[in-house]
Amino acid sequence: MASEEVITYYWNQDVTLKTADSFREELLTFIQMKNNKLILSLKEVEYINSSGLGVIADAVIQARKQGKELVVANIQDPISEIFEIVKFGSFIHFFATVEEATQYLTQ
Repeated sequence: MASEEVITYYWNQDVTLKTADSFREELLTFIQMKNNKLILSLKEVEYINSSGLGVIADAVIQARKQGKELVVANIQDPISEIFEIVKFGSFIHFFATVEEATQYLTQ
């Protein structure tokens, strides 16, 4: 049985060609956890390339296939603009803080 406890994964570096593969591996490992309610925190991320955007989209889709919800929190300004441009908000929930994301997931 899956846990209803909310857990957060903190990715703390920019997503570039050098880090995209490890970002994908870490995020896929994170969504395999038994918990159904997952938060990805991007608090220290100032840059994310297109591969990183794809990793996040794939992780959200994979989580949903497993009956889980993955949301994103602590998005910095340059990245929030990118997310708006690519219309990520149409299928991913974003929150200013981990606390807001936790509140959403526990309602």
